[in-house]
Amino acid sequence: MRVLGVESATDVASVALVDSTGLLSERTVRRPMRSLEWLAPAILGMLQDLGLAPDAVEGVAVSVGPGSFTGLRVGIATAVGWARARGLPACGVATLEALAAAVEAPVVAAVTDAKRGEVAGALFVRRDGVLRRASEDAVGPPEAVAEHLLRAGEDPRGWVVVGDALGRHGDVLGRRLAGARFAARALWCPRAATVAWLGRERLLVGGAEPLSAIQPRYGRTPAFREVGRA
Repeated sequence: MRVLGVESATDVASVALVDSTGLLSERTVRRPMRSLEWLAPAILGMLQDLGLAPDAVEGVAVSVGPGSFTGLRVGIATAVGWARARGLPACGVATLEALAAAVEAPVVAAVTDAKRGEVAGALFVRRDGVLRRASEDAVGPPEAVAEHLLRAGEDPRGWVVVGDALGRHGDVLGRRLAGARFAARALWCPRAATVAWLGRERLLVGGAEPLSAIQPRYGRTPAFREVGRA
């Protein structure tokens, strides 16, 4: 099953195509001035490079946040539009899950810059090669999100922390999560390839969502709370 992945939740946007053999192609750009105008041509150009027609795509996966308001909106619109026009199955993938999935470690704390002095974060554990959530996504000041992660995983020694929030809030997160180590900077941005692969796994077992249900989780909150909870 060839699955198109779209990632536009952060300052780095990307599109990718995967199949049973792994990654076929990926295109990435930092801070696209016009995300919507870049995404669609990037998808078509990627397929052209592979010698594939648009109908070679058999499923679609898209990053749904938390993340940038504009980035998520245009990314989801592009992905859902592609799926709707071709009658393809599609699903959303949590941005923090895509970040964590790219890191090979028993415990991964994924943290993204939510702007305005806030971060989004979630904790994941890997057992028997399977990544599982240990916490809900949460958005708030870095100190509060760090406490949220600690409540889910207790001792941070041995954790790996990944995400672009480390660029602006690394000092605070490093102090609060003492003993954790930071992932290599090359892994700090979620990739469409990972979104596509996670989405493919779900689509293969019947995890397609109604297109109307694929909605952004912006993560912007007036006060700290877990995303999706009152």
